[in-house]
Order: sequence, then structure tokens, then C-alpha cells
Amino acid sequence: MFVTFITEYLPGLLMLFVFLAMMTGMYTRKIAALLALPLMAFLFAIIGTVRYVEMFYLLMKFMGEEAFVFLLWSKALWLVIVSALVLLASRKKMSVSGAILGALLALLAILIINFRGLERIMSFSILGQIFACLSTKVVIKDILGDGALFLHSAYTVAMFGGMLAILVKDKKIAETFIRYAAELAGDNPVIVAIVMMFVCFLLFTTLGGLGAIIMIGTIILPIMMSLGIEPLVAGGVILLGLCAGGSFNPGNWALYQASLSVGTGKIQLAALVMIVLYLGTGCLFIILNTRGRRRRRYFSVAATETGEEWKKVHPVALLSPIIPILLVFRFKTFIDLTQWISGWSYWLDAVIGVLSKAANFWDTYIGAWEFIPAFIAGIIFCLVTTWEKDGNNIKVLTKSMIEGAESVMPAVLLMIGIGMLLNAVKHPAVSHYLEPLIRSIIPSTRLPYIMVFGLCAPLALYRGPLNLYGLGLGLAMLIYNQSPLSAAAVMGIFITTGAMQGVCDPTNTHNVWIANYINEDVIKLTKKLLVYIWVMIFIGLFLMSVLFPLYKTPAEWERLNRPATAAQVQH
Repeated sequence: MFVTFITEYLPGLLMLFVFLAMMTGMYTRKIAALLALPLMAFLFAIIGTVRYVEMFYLLMKFMGEEAFVFLLWSKALWLVIVSALVLLASRKKMSVSGAILGALLALLAILIINFRGLERIMSFSILGQIFACLSTKVVIKDILGDGALFLHSAYTVAMFGGMLAILVKDKKIAETFIRYAAELAGDNPVIVAIVMMFVCFLLFTTLGGLGAIIMIGTIILPIMMSLGIEPLVAGGVILLGLCAGGSFNPGNWALYQASLSVGTGKIQLAALVMIVLYLGTGCLFIILNTRGRRRRRYFSVAATETGEEWKKVHPVALLSPIIPILLVFRFKTFIDLTQWISGWSYWLDAVIGVLSKAANFWDTYIGAWEFIPAFIAGIIFCLVTTWEKDGNNIKVLTKSMIEGAESVMPAVLLMIGIGMLLNAVKHPAVSHYLEPLIRSIIPSTRLPYIMVFGLCAPLALYRGPLNLYGLGLGLAMLIYNQSPLSAAAVMGIFITTGAMQGVCDPTNTHNVWIANYINEDVIKLTKKLLVYIWVMIFIGLFLMSVLFPLYKTPAEWERLNRPATAAQVQH
């Protein structure tokens, strides 16, 4: 029993402790996410990939049991000494250099008194076997090295998006947008924010990815902030609209259909429920955080600028931030959403057929670009339409490229840490240790289903166990295989707790970019939205438990090649 606990449960518990400790540290701002994410990835890799039992067996075999036990006690003593030195240094009872020197001297003394045992393993063949147990290549190459490059496409897109954003700002296009928006919106930021949320919802039913968020965010965020909407509220509006649209994006449905074999009708019903919850929560969030607040412009033009200077921007130049959106838009995806109304009438089918052909022509020959070429086209279009005969156009472009890359560098560094963490949680050796823990806490009745997964919803943050893009997909399959819950009920868990990941997770590239753009800490964005989304998740879980069968049907048990018990049939 003790050996089983050490080999099966202890690593998973240690990972859970590391996850909760780092999440608490980031949430309370005791440790920066820039450091916490790669540190969490490194610790996960050390806990999950190092073969401790095999390594201890080899050390005991070559050193002798007595020498090995003495080495373990010596190591424990050294850790106690180091902890004492750190405590003294933190309380300024001794200098940091003195603490480091003391730790090194203690380590040297322990190496000397354990010399007889250590010399027995000082051969290349024995050391090679021991180092193989440490999985150094996995930790260094797969987790840290490859992980740092895992999101390279995302942060490259962010750099080009930053370049266009700075150029649009320097050429006074952003200010022109804001002036027009202020004139059209009047004095009602609540209505503007709700409209912007619905615009995001409609756009992201077909768009996706960081590039699209950058394109739309550089237009919508300045408009909202110029009307006195707080930056964190403006960021929340985009996130809620984005996730509502993503819920109705057919590309996201395929994951549940392929992994859990859930019918399309059930997925669409769950998606409609989530859309209503997102938009309803968004309206409540906007009203509570905007209505009756004192107006203050968070994004505006300088007071010294004159109306005459503003009119110098050619109206065609206002298309600059919209050009990339048009070029990346895949109209066929939008047309596919209309298939559910096909067959209603001959004329409606004829119109859909014409639009489908036009969409295919656009996607094949004109649009459906990748994000980076689309941003480059937007930069060139902006430069051409704002060209000044006597101006330093090339100098402004060069300045925008450098400052644009610099402006997203905090987001890039965070994405590097996110990539490391993603590679760590996806590694089979890491996910393997979490399975026994999860298997022991899966609820099997309606009220625990709602309460347990509702209370555990924050575990979707920081690529945690309920994050479908972290450990979540493996966990979803584990819950489905090891519990009486139906495929639709399992889908209900992850489509609702996914709101915590989609809206609040500080490791999302879109959260990082939005926080960077509005010049706020990404953790503040999480705190602003957390309570709203958490309440929404409880409501969502209740609705999912009512709308879908909670337990597997006999056909599902048969599909798993496992006969249902009498209790399961009764459920």
C-alpha cells in the first residue's frame, strides 16, 4: 500500500500542490506569471518524468543500502540548513552572500562525509544509468527548449499585429475612429459596450486565433475606452463576446464529436445555452461596471490637436485596420452556418447556393489569407493611404515596426512560459500521475455533479486539469471511461468550465494580448471577471444536468465494450 501511494498517488499530489501554490502566488501577485509559468512547467516535468524508484534502486545497488540511507539523511540535513540560512537572510540576520557561502560549505561537508559511498558510482556506465533516470533530455529539450517555441506562430503574429497597431496610432487613424464613434454613440457607454460585445460575438462565430483578436481589439478597445469605459471592463467585453462566438463556431464542436462521440444536435443545444449565458452575463457585467460611473476618457487624442489636423487623415485610410480582417475572413465558414435553414423554400436555397459559390470563389482566389501576410497588407495599405509628400514616411514605418515589436514583448515572454507549461502537461508521464486522483473524486449524482465541478472550475486556469487545452481532453476521456456519466454529461462539464478557461485564464494568448494592450496586469483582468464567470458556470452545470441524460445508456456501455451493472442501469 505504501509503495503504491509513493509510486502512483504522491507525484500527482505534488503536482496538484505545485499548481495550487503557483496559482495562489500569481493571483495574490506574490510571483509574476513570467516566472511562475516556466517554473511550474519545470517542476511538473521533474515530478512526472524523473524515475525516482528506478534511480533509488540503482543507487542502493551500487552504493550499498547503509551508504544510501546515510546519503538521504545527509541530504535532508542539508535542506534543513539551507532553509535556516534562507530564513536568516530574509529577516536580514545575515547577508545573502553569507547565506550562499554557508550553503556551499554545508554541501561540500556532506560530499566529503559521503565520499566512500559516492566513489562507488563514479564510473561512466553507472552514472549514465542514473542520469537516464533523471530524464534530463526530456526536461531540457522537450519541455523547456521545444516548449519555448511551441507558440512561436502566436507571438510572431502578435509582433506584426503590434506593428500595425502602432502605425495606425502614429498616423492618427485610431483617433479618427474614436472621434467618429464618439459622435455616433452619443453619451451612452452602456449601449456601446453591449453593441461591441454582440459585434465580437458575430465576428468570432467564424474568426479565431490571436491574429483576429488583435485585428478587432485594436479597433474596439480604443472606441470603448474613449467613451469612459474602464480598460478592464473593455477587455472583459471583448472576452465575453469572443467566447460567446467561439461557442457557436463549428470548428470547436468537432473536438467533442470526435473525442466523446456526442451527437451534433446535443452539441448545438449546449452551445446555444452557453451563448445565452455568455451574453446574459456580459450584459450584467457591463451594466454593473458602467452604468452610473463617472465618465473618464481612458483613450483619447491630445488636447492640443485641432480639428483641421484630424481631417488630414484620408477617409480611405480608415480601412487600414479592417483590411486584415477582410483578408483572413473565410466566408465559406459563415455560409456553412446557414445550412440549418436549407430546405425551407426554393428561393432561399437558391440564394444560399449563389452565396456559397461566391464564398468559395473568395476563399479560393482572393481571401482566406494567413494572419501575417494579412497584417503586412494592412501595414502597406496604411502607409500608402497616409503617404505624405514631405513627410518621413519610411522613418515612421521603421519606428512603428520597432515599437510595435517592443509593445508586445511582455505578451511574447508570457507566451514562451505558456508553451513550456503546455508541453509539460501534455507529456504522458505527467498526465499519467493525475489519473488516479481524478478517478477517486468523480461524482455520480446530479447535485454533486453541479457542486463538485462548479467548485473545481478554477482548475481550468493555468492549464489545469479542467482546461480542455491543457490536461482536460485526457481527463474528459478518463471521466467518460471510468464513471457512469454519459458523453453528453461529460461534454456539459467541459463546455461550462471552459468558460473559466476562455474568459479568465491568464495563460490564454488573447488574455495576455488584451491586458498588454490596455496596459493592465493580466491577473487583474482575471480578478475582474472571475466571480461573474464562476456564478455562470454553476448555472450552466445545472442546465446541462437537466437538458442531457446524466448517465450512460446501455448503448454507450456497449460501445465501451463493458457490460452495465444493475446499479448503472437503474441510474
